[in-house]
Amino acid sequence: MKVLMRGVHLTLTESLRDYLQEHLVRHIERYADDEAAEIDISLVDINGPKGGVDKECRVTVRMPNFASVHVTERAETLFPAIDAARDRLERTLRKAVDKRRDVHTDGLPDDVAANVPSY
Repeated sequence: MKVLMRGVHLTLTESLRDYLQEHLVRHIERYADDEAAEIDISLVDINGPKGGVDKECRVTVRMPNFASVHVTERAETLFPAIDAARDRLERTLRKAVDKRRDVHTDGLPDDVAANVPSY
């Protein structure tokens, strides 16, 4: 899986990269474990030094045979924005994978459907 991280109007420090890896990427890897999968993460400071609720986490996940999933979350600091984006991505990806699994196993006996691999 390819992970792209970038900071827009802010510096992406090593500790911020570690936080992204630990709290976002590790949670998404179980859904996007293909080599062709790509996670594009952009951390944005919208207002710059003015302050306010202006930190944004934008994440796009691209997986083979699935539609791209894009999530944007905004908060006062980056950490709550990252956590909220992770939660929304997990729900959305779980829903997409389960929907794909249901389509592939629809009409099969339960014992056969249990052995169908996840795509």
